[in-house]
Amino acid sequence: MSGSHQPISSVLMPMQQRPLLIPSACIAGIQDYSRPEQNYPDTEWLLGDLRWRGIKIPVVSFERLNQGRFAEFSATNRIAIMHRTSKNDNLPFYAMVVQGVPQPLTLVREEVRNSAEEKGPMEKHRVILRDVPASIPDLELLEQKIAAVVSISKLEAKH
Repeated sequence: MSGSHQPISSVLMPMQQRPLLIPSACIAGIQDYSRPEQNYPDTEWLLGDLRWRGIKIPVVSFERLNQGRFAEFSATNRIAIMHRTSKNDNLPFYAMVVQGVPQPLTLVREEVRNSAEEKGPMEKHRVILRDVPASIPDLELLEQKIAAVVSISKLEAKH
């Protein structure tokens, strides 16, 4: 199989349970944590909205959505601004709370192997990356869940 040694530009995003491994093209920016404006009181994993480059974007706790624990915020928290991976024009960007500065990585497939651990509902795979357990999130499903809540919230705001 040609191309299996092709390096993949990735990012390891530190989380409270296990880091997320995502393609670096998904990241639009990283910024210091600031508390989002609370607009979704009925959804504990959608923390609110923040302004980024003049637009409001929803902020997500991946751990809460993935049925993990999510502790209170610390000085190391950052916000990762994410490009959408789906074709949803209503959600050009969203943000995820991360527990520190994401690490850029260039890896080849041989450095990533499947983990026997059971994956969470928002994970495509659990993997071992250079002896470090990591999760590959299902970003498309995550974006669908965000878009569903955000569109309902916008509808309710109009009434």
